[in-house]
Amino acid sequence: MVEITSTQNKWIKLAKSLSTRKYREKEQKFLLEGLRTVSLAVETGQTCHAILISADTLTQNEKTFEFEEVAPVFSVETVLFKEIAHTENTQGVIGIMSIPEKLSDEEFLEKLKKEEINSLIMLDRLQDPGNMGTVIRTADAAGFPYIILNKGCVDVYNDKVVRSTVGSILNVQFVEAENPGQLIIGLKSLGYNIVVTALRDSKDYKADDNYSLKNCLVIGNEANGVSGELIESADVCVKIPIFGKAESLNAAVAAGIMMYRMTDRSSLR
Repeated sequence: MVEITSTQNKWIKLAKSLSTRKYREKEQKFLLEGLRTVSLAVETGQTCHAILISADTLTQNEKTFEFEEVAPVFSVETVLFKEIAHTENTQGVIGIMSIPEKLSDEEFLEKLKKEEINSLIMLDRLQDPGNMGTVIRTADAAGFPYIILNKGCVDVYNDKVVRSTVGSILNVQFVEAENPGQLIIGLKSLGYNIVVTALRDSKDYKADDNYSLKNCLVIGNEANGVSGELIESADVCVKIPIFGKAESLNAAVAAGIMMYRMTDRSSLR
């Protein structure tokens, strides 16, 4: 196993550059941190270019040697490793992974014609990394295989997003909507009921007639909600009641409540 001790090493320079969205998009790579998460990525066949392991971690965990079967593994001087790690109490394992290819609108609609997918979620300019990570993790748990991302969303491969998904980022596929309005029209043509969360002129989210067999939930920006264009294209606008003094619910919390409510109705039709 090769040991890395220099900041000028190409893998260290690459890892540092992947802290910014510009270089993640240029290289089509991102960092995955943590022994359990990197192990999961390897086990599920994710493309891995290199695995960097803190020198002190090598002596503590024999499992790290198994990575050599799938990608080049490097022992990184402990002090140097801390320069590329994003967590304070790092587990000492970082994978340099390929960003999976995102589906275009047309590719996505073609896949939906062949697959029995009852529940989808579209995120409209969701910007907080913690919210995005929580939505991804909840979507995975609730059985949503696809997440549609409108322009203006935080990068899902931001280190804070990746970390807060706790591995779920490996289990869902992302669709970057080129034209959300046209994509909604396409989804409707396939029988999807468009459910938008909005505060005004909205029905109680619990009502059964809000949902059909196939539904696409739209969750909006933390400050401004769903765009006017998408509200106008909705089949139904719903709201989750607030019984206390809070002005609104956190976007990720609202998404979680709605995803499970939608899944309940889809399974009963």
